[in-house]
Amino acid sequence: MQEAHSYRFIISDVKVIGTWDFTKPARCIVCNLKIREEEKKVYCPFCGLPAHRDHLLEWLKIKGFCPNCSKPLDIKEVRKW
Repeated sequence: MQEAHSYRFIISDVKVIGTWDFTKPARCIVCNLKIREEEKKVYCPFCGLPAHRDHLLEWLKIKGFCPNCSKPLDIKEVRKW
């Protein structure tokens, strides 16, 4: 009868070759571009996702609803943010 061999892996040196940042920059729900810190941004009160203020206002003039969750939004509500 043969004995079962168990194999063990030993890692002697670990070399860190980089790090990963899991925080994603905010992206506009209208144009999908990154929203920089100095830019004005607003959030949908229903889904909570951000948008460039000017982009969402223009979108609402034409469409009248959130581009992400499709809930009806009024421009007056967005201007209050």
